[in-house]
Amino acid sequence: MRVSILTNGPGELWGWARPVSAELRRRGHSVSLRLLSCPFASGHERAAALRLAPDVLKGPHGPLRTWRELGNERTDRVLQLGGDLIFGARLARAAGAPLLCYTYGPKKGAERAETFTAFPATARAIRGATAIGDLVRDALELDARDPSAACWDWPEEPDSPRLLLFPGSRPGIRNAALSWLQSIVAELRPEFPGLRVRTLFPPFMPDPELAPWREAGLEPVRAGAGVAMRAADYALTQPGTNTLEMLHCGLPGLVAAPRAFLEHIPVAGLRGIVASMPLVGKRLRNMALERVLKRYKGAISLPNRMAGSPIMDELYGDIAPREIALGIAAALRDPEARVRTRRALLALSGGPGAAARLCDALESPKRT
Repeated sequence: MRVSILTNGPGELWGWARPVSAELRRRGHSVSLRLLSCPFASGHERAAALRLAPDVLKGPHGPLRTWRELGNERTDRVLQLGGDLIFGARLARAAGAPLLCYTYGPKKGAERAETFTAFPATARAIRGATAIGDLVRDALELDARDPSAACWDWPEEPDSPRLLLFPGSRPGIRNAALSWLQSIVAELRPEFPGLRVRTLFPPFMPDPELAPWREAGLEPVRAGAGVAMRAADYALTQPGTNTLEMLHCGLPGLVAAPRAFLEHIPVAGLRGIVASMPLVGKRLRNMALERVLKRYKGAISLPNRMAGSPIMDELYGDIAPREIALGIAAALRDPEARVRTRRALLALSGGPGAAARLCDALESPKRT
């Protein structure tokens, strides 16, 4: 059986497509992986996709070329993991193949696909979706089994808290985050002179990308989240898939979204063109932020949205590095609170096996 997987951003590729591709290949199926263009792309998606060793790898290309190529492709199953479902529907229709999709939230066109999601809480928000567990949980298992995991060394030492930093996937966000994270660490040093910091990059990130972080003293490392997170005491990250990795690893942390970073957050499609305009773009981005906060009752992290309560620490809006540092310092002073957070996060996490269940559905689809 040939399965065509369509995926887009770094989180979907590394957190979703990676475990599904591994399971399909283990079962003896052929995997065709197509990268869709994504405004959140890191620029290294193709290098990451090559590490998955698919039988066929295509993209990322522009939407017109992608649309044309999908109309001529032949496959037995279509699985969309992120991106606009119009592309998956195009391929499924051209090939006469079932369309399946996996998503964390409502998706336009999902009625044309057999839809799966991670948690019962997300299934309630997606009409007709089946909860099968989180693919990110399976990706973390792959991290733990990777040979590079044996090289990871971050031992616990008295009075030396271990802080893990996440710089963001997109180049513009990473560049903006560098000086912020440097300032935050400088604010923490007087109270925590033994503080040990590491900035986590994915295994496929090229070495030149790490050089500025090394020069800034932020100890950049390339490792799987499933290894690095389990050794940390606390983390600082931005909203996104990282927060689910933290959930499954039981890692307490602060999720920060400074308003100053809004201009670096990409917006897709026509809205993206408008958002790039001076003044108008800033207003559009602020309106989008307010809509998201209202929809999720002020929660910016995925675990807090799922739980409906503030399990993870959050800061957003008009905040400065010092405020973020104060939030981290408060958490580092309170190990008992971190233990409670760890337990609450792990209580939300399900077991592994989502990739296997999704592959079962691909082998026996309900819609043909």
